[in-house]
Amino acid sequence: MRPQTPQPPRTPPPPRAPGYGSGPTPGPPPARDARKRPATVRLARWSATNPWRAIGIWVGLVLVCLVVGSMAGTEKATASDMGVGESGRAGEIAREYGLVAPASENILITAKDGTLDKATAERAAAQVAERARPLKDVAEVGPTSIAADGSAYLVPVDLKGDPDKAQDHIGGLVKATKSVQKDFPELRVEQIGDGSGSKAIEEQIGKDLGQAELFSLPVTLVILMVAFGALIAAAVPVVLAITAVVASIGLYGLASAVFPDPGSAANIIMMMGMAVGVDYSLFYVRREREERARGRNRIDAIEIAAATSGHAVVVSAMAVAVSMAGMYVAGDAIFSGLATAGIIVVVVACGGSLTVLPALLAKLGNKIDRPRVPLLWRLTAREDREPRVWKAMLRPALNHPRRTLGISVVALGLLALPTFGMKLQQTSFDDFPRDMAVMQTYDRMTAAFPGEHEPSNIVVLAPEGKGPETHAALDQAVSQIRQSPLYTHDDTSPVKVSADGRAFSVQVTSPYGTNSDPAKDALDLLRDRILP
Repeated sequence: MRPQTPQPPRTPPPPRAPGYGSGPTPGPPPARDARKRPATVRLARWSATNPWRAIGIWVGLVLVCLVVGSMAGTEKATASDMGVGESGRAGEIAREYGLVAPASENILITAKDGTLDKATAERAAAQVAERARPLKDVAEVGPTSIAADGSAYLVPVDLKGDPDKAQDHIGGLVKATKSVQKDFPELRVEQIGDGSGSKAIEEQIGKDLGQAELFSLPVTLVILMVAFGALIAAAVPVVLAITAVVASIGLYGLASAVFPDPGSAANIIMMMGMAVGVDYSLFYVRREREERARGRNRIDAIEIAAATSGHAVVVSAMAVAVSMAGMYVAGDAIFSGLATAGIIVVVVACGGSLTVLPALLAKLGNKIDRPRVPLLWRLTAREDREPRVWKAMLRPALNHPRRTLGISVVALGLLALPTFGMKLQQTSFDDFPRDMAVMQTYDRMTAAFPGEHEPSNIVVLAPEGKGPETHAALDQAVSQIRQSPLYTHDDTSPVKVSADGRAFSVQVTSPYGTNSDPAKDALDLLRDRILP
């Protein structure tokens, strides 16, 4: 027999952190030149070795963004910013030649129950006019209109100032309306118009989105606790996402000077910031915990997480940012504002996950797994746990990559087909839910006064020297329009003429809601048959 070669004694592997997945314990990571390491790894290592400095810089940046953004303020998109298509071009001509109509409000007086008492309604209308005329933001109080069936009185009021900022000029009139309502409790005295309607709609939208945000935060925390089984591990992604949202809101205040806020930028930042902030941190934290469970020290585990999950986070953030940048192609202020808000929060959340997150992980160490939620911790830390579902879902793609790619491309193409039929339009009163109080007021007004539906503005720019001929042709067209059954016959709005006699503007009104088929037929008649 040949003598056996003596074997060196086996060194037991380093102990694993209890409660993590099984698998071979790797040795130390191979040494690499620091200059050849990816930027994500270099950032993570610096943050992990200088945790307090990294955390301090992040907190300072968040505060600076918030303060600077608050000082700059957020520029709101105006009606002129959001004009699209023919209506957008008409608005530009009207503004250039001084033909923009003033913002208007309507005070509607109806009976709360039963038949309207005319004498009482007349006194209420007189008080509305009397209290509105002295107000500094009121330009003119028009004559009171009475519904054909006598069920309602309407007091029209024109406001001073920029029509795009009508909300800033309705405070005094709202107080006057409320005071009249208090003096006539048996009546319903309501205000609806450019400023009050827009303000009520924005407040309702903000309230609804705010409720959704408040609901999403605890739900997100619960999901993360189920995923990690520990409170601190679940809280770290949420805290990072919140700081990214705060910083992004401040930065968007600066960006709004170029891409104004269409009204929901802060809500988009909140929702997207919580989504991507939690998502990016989730990848990172989970990978770092897995590496520590395999015996890596804190710095090595963070570096490996940065090289893998950190790289995936960068690629994901770039993909989202580039995709949202496609919204700029539409040339619409709403899309541009939302795209800017989304890109900012995605980039900030990505930066936070690559810098301050490694610092937090290094500082917390094993404490990130405390306090443990007993049942959830046992479920997430089982050593015999095998991800069978994900393997089953990935098996077809791994076995047949080309076929899977082809099927995916076709499926995505089919899902994208409806986008080619999308049309851009400005939102009108008829597009909102009817259970809103402001919409109920609007419906009562248009039911009693069909001519108070949103009008169509006809704006004409005559060639040089063709002003009189153009004016005559426009008068003939307006007469033809108002004789159509699709438009109100008692509309007497005059044709406005610019100072140089080249531009003309007039309003015509359809007695139907803007989303109804008759209203669409009226618009087609106007654009395709009469005006050309």
